[in-house]
Amino acid sequence: MMYPLLVCSIVSLAIIINRLWNFHKVEISPEKLNGLRKLISEKRTEDAKAILSNLSGPMATIIKEGISSMKKGKDAVIDAFERAALSEIPKLEKYLPTLATVASISTLLGFTGTVTGMINAFRAIEAARTSSPEIVARGIWEALITTAVGLIIAIPTVVFHHYFTQRVDKFVLEIERIAKDTTEETRL
Repeated sequence: MMYPLLVCSIVSLAIIINRLWNFHKVEISPEKLNGLRKLISEKRTEDAKAILSNLSGPMATIIKEGISSMKKGKDAVIDAFERAALSEIPKLEKYLPTLATVASISTLLGFTGTVTGMINAFRAIEAARTSSPEIVARGIWEALITTAVGLIIAIPTVVFHHYFTQRVDKFVLEIERIAKDTTEETRL
């Protein structure tokens, strides 16, 4: 079970590093978001676009699309935000299902190691036709080590999965707020 657990740990670590790097790149500071809201409320879309042109990532792209449609009316703004969100939000969620799967598999592989270790311990007892701590120690050691390794991989993976999911939800909420602000300003 240790080889599959090694693969799980490598996959988990690679995804965590990838997501940390990508979330770091796409985040827009609260000051810039407040500045964008102010520019949108003042209908200074060109100034808002200038700020957004220096930013990259899904959030900036979605906001650019929405404010670019302000002159076309409320329905066009809503459509632009929705269309951009449909293509950009999956970029934020990339690999998160895989991360959840790795967490589940790591736990299950660890418990499978527990079962196989105990089977080996009882097999050793049967082969020796007697019971002693030395005979069962190897099987019990295998059971305990695979369980521990599985949990050591799964616990941080679950923590990071929840953290990244929370970050995606935060981005989506912020995009919805800006979309609402932009739509309200388009009505006026």
